[in-house]
Amino acid sequence: MTVEMGPAERAVRDYVNLESPQEDQVTLVQKVQSKRIQGRVHDVFDVHCTETRWWVITEPMNLYLQNDFPNAQQALIFHIGLGDFLAERSRMEIDGEHEKHISAAWRRFRDALETMNSASESEDFQSVGIKCRDSLIALVKAHQADPWVGEVAEPPKVADFKGWANIFADRLTEDRLRSYVKALVDRTWDLTVWLQHYSNATPMEADLVLEATSHLITTFGKLIHRQEMGSPSRCPRCESYRLHNELKHDVDANTYQESDVCAGCGWRSDWVAVHEFISE
Repeated sequence: MTVEMGPAERAVRDYVNLESPQEDQVTLVQKVQSKRIQGRVHDVFDVHCTETRWWVITEPMNLYLQNDFPNAQQALIFHIGLGDFLAERSRMEIDGEHEKHISAAWRRFRDALETMNSASESEDFQSVGIKCRDSLIALVKAHQADPWVGEVAEPPKVADFKGWANIFADRLTEDRLRSYVKALVDRTWDLTVWLQHYSNATPMEADLVLEATSHLITTFGKLIHRQEMGSPSRCPRCESYRLHNELKHDVDANTYQESDVCAGCGWRSDWVAVHEFISE
């Protein structure tokens, strides 16, 4: 008897199959528990393969061999600890789809992180503020001539971060989001300049400025990405954004076919051929 998988189980199956050798593919996926920890929901799946058995835990998705973690709770505790470690390391990393929009700024922001890692005196922490300020200036310099900026009647000076960032906010956002981004621009810039001149700077102040700078840079990265890529698709039945694409090989038609599936209500689009094989 074949058990029908939901979208979450299919995602887990595809993930494990991708990580496993061809002779050890998934035979069964079962969700065994769901835990909300510090605001983040972690789903735990029991996954049977031909030769092995795994725990797969989400947010972020990772797999753990049950020979190493006989109990799901053990795997979850390790998963959360690993997540905290990776979160600290990821302060120097950013989502690839957004990085191309803010690469110049992020490169300078990494310099600020490196300075923080070796800082011990107030003047070192002040240097963190200088490098954060430079990363923000690099952000606006990189996008002043982008098509989405358009014509600017009275352009600010090249290094006028607030002037250009507020123009960017006008082009990329509206309503409450625009007010929020403009407030971030104003407060974050003021923080970096304040830290630069604060002779009693401590690690806490420097870390707060790093967090604020990182947040503003990545916010603009997401907004620019949305501007260039457009808004995400929604389900025509329930208007959910949780659409994912499925691919299958139609042997009879000698093609690959794709279909969009909604994880919210189960709606599926028609299968469409995307590639035809040519026999030699």
